[in-house]
Amino acid sequence: MVKYEPFPAEAGGYFDLFVKAENLGFEVAENVECELDPYFPFSLDPNEEARKSVGKLPAKDYALFEYKVRVDPNAVDGDNELEIRCSDDGLDNGFSVVETFVINVESKNPQFEIGLVKSLPEEIKAGLEDVKLTVELQNIGEGDAKLTTVKLQLPEGFVPSTSYSNYYNLGNVEKDSLKEAVFYIDIEENLKAGTYPGVLEVRYKNANSQEYLEKILFFDLNVKPSPSFVIEEVRAGTQTGSDSFTGYIVKGSEVVSPSTISQGSRGELRITLSNDGEEEAKSVSVKIFRDSTHPFDFDEIYDFIGNLEPGESSDAVFDFEIEGNAILKKYLIDLEIRYLEGNEVGTERATIPFEIAREDLGNVLIYIPVAVVVIIAASIVLWKKRKK
Repeated sequence: MVKYEPFPAEAGGYFDLFVKAENLGFEVAENVECELDPYFPFSLDPNEEARKSVGKLPAKDYALFEYKVRVDPNAVDGDNELEIRCSDDGLDNGFSVVETFVINVESKNPQFEIGLVKSLPEEIKAGLEDVKLTVELQNIGEGDAKLTTVKLQLPEGFVPSTSYSNYYNLGNVEKDSLKEAVFYIDIEENLKAGTYPGVLEVRYKNANSQEYLEKILFFDLNVKPSPSFVIEEVRAGTQTGSDSFTGYIVKGSEVVSPSTISQGSRGELRITLSNDGEEEAKSVSVKIFRDSTHPFDFDEIYDFIGNLEPGESSDAVFDFEIEGNAILKKYLIDLEIRYLEGNEVGTERATIPFEIAREDLGNVLIYIPVAVVVIIAASIVLWKKRKK
């Protein structure tokens, strides 16, 4: 027989448990022992012994065992089980009886769950930065939460945009209310589309706790498929046929063919662009950003490629002209790749190398005869002076 006070037990508080052990037999029980085996949401007071003994218990008599039991602050409303094990010959000597009884708990604690999860932009895609992620935290419990803070734990492929941008202070969250936590995150460039697990760590105090309590909540981060572009090859020089090209060739970061581009020359810049993503890119175009410090110019700064399926590649082609006195060195050209994905316009930035490696030999040949004439003229003048 079991009795406990107060009824119902309150989450975060204590109750007194009384267990009546009765000898229903006709002989003396030699060594009556009982041991309480509490598990969540129950635990014994630190000063309380789980095992208690009364020694001999006469026939038709009873013993009363009393325990002071703590209810965890995170206990929820309703019935919770508690077990006690008893023996009439000592618990270490073999046979024992286990009794399970129900303790009704009333919780006046906060109870959290995640509501809506929103992002700006609305669709999360690989390569995005500073995505605004808004998570609703709902308190559906019977008590208020105080000094509430939340921490966002991100899966691999996601990182906070800045230090501490995965922390948010919510303050007090009253019962039957919600508050929004706002975070800023970056998504890795090559992250595959799919559903990833997000974790929200909630830290708070309630009316019955002096220490902070914690709650772990889970939600989904859905990454949508999107195009992603890779510049496979850059070629600059003279095109002499569909399969014949002389000039500067770069694949990735490797120079396949050294530059033969010279001062004062004209040529063609060909950029091979590949869709390395998981979604078709429509109306793809490439724009070159002019730089006033560059000693070269392009006839057109836009080239339209068209649609690119995942894994498909195509070329953007630009005609260029080099100034005659251009400094021989490697230059960097900034590009913008523009495309349509559904009804949205997307852009990516890239930078490619462009090297001017040779002098304009025509200018050198012009200067040589002039120098020779000057030298001859000077010789003639000197010779005439000497003759006089």
